[in-house]
Amino acid sequence: MAGLIGIFARRRELLKQQKYADARMRQAMALVADARKQALDARKIFEHQRGPGSLPNAEKPEEIDRQLISALDHYHQVHTTIDIPFREAQESWEQSLQTRRNLKKVSHVVRATVIRTSRVFFVEQLNQLGLALTALKSVLQSRLTDNALRLMAERSRSRDPEEALGRYRINNAAFISALDRLNFYVSPQSGDIGRGIHGGLPASVAEKVEASPLLQGPLLAILRRYQDFGARYLIVQKRTLLGDDMGLGKTVQVLAAMSHLHALGARHFLVVAPNSVLINWQRETRKHTLMEPFLAHGVEREENVLAWRERGGVAITTYGTLSKILDLIPVVDFVAIDEAHYVKNPASQRSQAVQLLVERSEYVTLMTGTALENRLREMHFLLSLAQPEVQPVLEHLMSFYRGSPDPTEICKDLAPVYLRRTQKDVLHELPERIIEDEWIELHEQDQQFYLAAEPELMTKRLSAVIGNGEVLSSKYQRLQELVEEHLSEKRKIVVFSFFRQVIDDVCALFPGTQQITGATSASRRQEILDSFTQDSEKKIVVMQIDAGGIGINLQSAQVVILMEPQMKPSTEWQAIARVHRMGQSKTVLVHRLIARDTIDERMVELIEEKTQIFMNYAHDSAVRDASFMAKDGRNVDVEAELRRFLNPE
Repeated sequence: MAGLIGIFARRRELLKQQKYADARMRQAMALVADARKQALDARKIFEHQRGPGSLPNAEKPEEIDRQLISALDHYHQVHTTIDIPFREAQESWEQSLQTRRNLKKVSHVVRATVIRTSRVFFVEQLNQLGLALTALKSVLQSRLTDNALRLMAERSRSRDPEEALGRYRINNAAFISALDRLNFYVSPQSGDIGRGIHGGLPASVAEKVEASPLLQGPLLAILRRYQDFGARYLIVQKRTLLGDDMGLGKTVQVLAAMSHLHALGARHFLVVAPNSVLINWQRETRKHTLMEPFLAHGVEREENVLAWRERGGVAITTYGTLSKILDLIPVVDFVAIDEAHYVKNPASQRSQAVQLLVERSEYVTLMTGTALENRLREMHFLLSLAQPEVQPVLEHLMSFYRGSPDPTEICKDLAPVYLRRTQKDVLHELPERIIEDEWIELHEQDQQFYLAAEPELMTKRLSAVIGNGEVLSSKYQRLQELVEEHLSEKRKIVVFSFFRQVIDDVCALFPGTQQITGATSASRRQEILDSFTQDSEKKIVVMQIDAGGIGINLQSAQVVILMEPQMKPSTEWQAIARVHRMGQSKTVLVHRLIARDTIDERMVELIEEKTQIFMNYAHDSAVRDASFMAKDGRNVDVEAELRRFLNPE
């Protein structure tokens, strides 16, 4: 009898706890539903006047713009604060509801009283309810607290449209993500997701990716639909080349994949990246996850590696440092190789160090928006680094490059390892990008100086920009005109050049302008970027293109000026993509300064040829699009061609 009394006392206590948890979960569900309804209503009114697919105007907002922005802002905050933890607890909640129904049935109570076997089943049900409530309470007591729900309810009644508008102007990515969720409400349990984000991925791979869940784990970021799919792809395919266009958020997709593995018990993640983006990786890890970043670089690299091994987290190192710490790195749960085109040469020391590293991990992602820059063999090595077993397919690709037919089949065969989406594929809301080629006639003095310059490649390129130095060069004059025009419209400007002298000259032309070159430390670089982004008085920043074109986000700018053509089209693409990327809410204007009748003109021709090669082979993936790939293309070595142009003999 004493045992029965204890069983029913426990039943009474657990049912009381479940009733309290049930009320909290229903309150959270109502807040999410209300925020979603407000956003849907605001969107309906907005699209009735502006048309489907339109975005709010950040510069000259009308009342319908403000209302939609405010509703999306609130929906985003509710999703982050309430909906995500609600979904984490949802399975435990539903399990507790089912068990509660069983425990409340009179027939079950009577049988448990008089029949021993029924009593055993009854106790098992109590244990199941206890476990479900333990998991449920861990969320309710830490994130879905009474205070959190009360504050969100109050915020819903007192939204400030002006604050929301300010956030939208700075970065509209969260707002667009909220719009995505209105159309596609993705279930973290079922993995249901709208089709189209993979742009024609072969069914065998697409279905496997879509069916795989993506656990939230320590991830704080709100993923776009295509990012959610990308993170799943990295997990399902395990060893991949993520070739998404610049600006689509490859970093957050990798962090999402790491967070999924973290939720399953993995703790050691490693990123190899150029020195210029170390601080950015550290900041992004802290911003988007609860994982601890460790900088395995500099004088404290060994100490930080040992701390990472002990505590777990995301270790971040450089290509130059990797070989020095390889002996300290055991098996790694996930390896990410950022800007992977840095290791396109298999004979280089850093490529060999990366190859040794990726052998120590089951999960490997190589990240680059420019998988093919100069030669198809470079793409060959990157893909073979990710999945050595695709070597036969890659050899066939190389054979095709020499004339073999049927590239579509090869593209399909690469689907298990290569995923690429372009801005056009997924960022339908991205503002327009307008590229203007500014053809410039050199002054007579500048032309004479250019002709008299040594027929050495870099000397010729530089002379076409700076002129003879006695008067302001033609390019500098045009630069002044462009800067004055854009500043009068209150636009922020980023100027890129390959040459350090040009960087210094531009800073002299516009006093107070800050510069980032290869000599700028990572910490100082971040200070300059933060100042440029946050200070409305900082209107211009000048960057050496090889230092400022990679791993930097400059959505606060609206203008890009390229002082001279570059050797590789990807160099220019990366520079432009620092500004024209997800989160940009304004039209981006790009000016390419090109001097007529100089080496600039020949460089532009060669770059166009190289761009065609990229479009033919690396621009598409069967994951994104199984369309036919072009069958022809001529390999172009720009530097060699230019030297022959300068020295025809």
